[in-house]
Amino acid sequence: MIRLEDREFEYIVQYAKEKYGLNLEKKRVLVECRLKGELEKHHVSSFSEYLVMISRDRSGKMAEDMISRLTTHYTYFMREFKHFELIRDVILPEVSRKQMPSVYSVWCAGCSTGQECYTLEMTLEEYRKTGSWMPVVMMLATDISEPVLKQAQSGIYKLKELESIPPAWRERYCTVGQDQTFQIKEALRTPVRFRKQNLKDYVQEKEQFDLILCRNVMIYFDTADKRRLVRELEKSLRPGGYLLVGHSELLPKDETSLNYVGSAAYRKE
Repeated sequence: MIRLEDREFEYIVQYAKEKYGLNLEKKRVLVECRLKGELEKHHVSSFSEYLVMISRDRSGKMAEDMISRLTTHYTYFMREFKHFELIRDVILPEVSRKQMPSVYSVWCAGCSTGQECYTLEMTLEEYRKTGSWMPVVMMLATDISEPVLKQAQSGIYKLKELESIPPAWRERYCTVGQDQTFQIKEALRTPVRFRKQNLKDYVQEKEQFDLILCRNVMIYFDTADKRRLVRELEKSLRPGGYLLVGHSELLPKDETSLNYVGSAAYRKE
């Protein structure tokens, strides 16, 4: 395997940190292994040659492909299901009792290949079946990688992933194909807007959300970038809104103004 020289590794670490907030300082072997495929794809025999090609690529496509290789897009349906239980048992009943807002805005930040979005869509559909009042739900899903966003938008997954979805949900919301894949039904795919976004540069915009899922994303950020992102996410929440983070990403009290409500969930008063 082609090895990284110190200066090459330092360049990649600095680039990933400055452009995307990724902390790769202790992940030299990971970088070497993950970028092997990029070197093969571009028919180069050294990292120096590869980095020169990236610097000359005015489209930025090669740099984006490199970052996509270096970020972990591992996810699965029903991941950290306690969050979806919280949505089903606490958040949605609260919305139903108040019968507001008329439009409920959700943001899945760092959505990867979309399993999180569609697990949430299934959870919402199941709650609607109870007959409780529900607002119109608008969902935004973002990620830095165009390839994973394309897969998320297609809603097509390997058949093995179907095993993690409850049998009744499989029948209602999935269509099995002829090529060892299945697809999330169109009724669940249509309401989700997919958009490319770099959370490193995220600044709160006009759009406000009632629920933000930013799970297993900040584990790649250093302390300063994590704190900055949390502040922007807080601004993006409407009063009474919830922020859900990964179960390994609990926020220290001095890093957030949100109230901890359990299960890696925070609420804005």
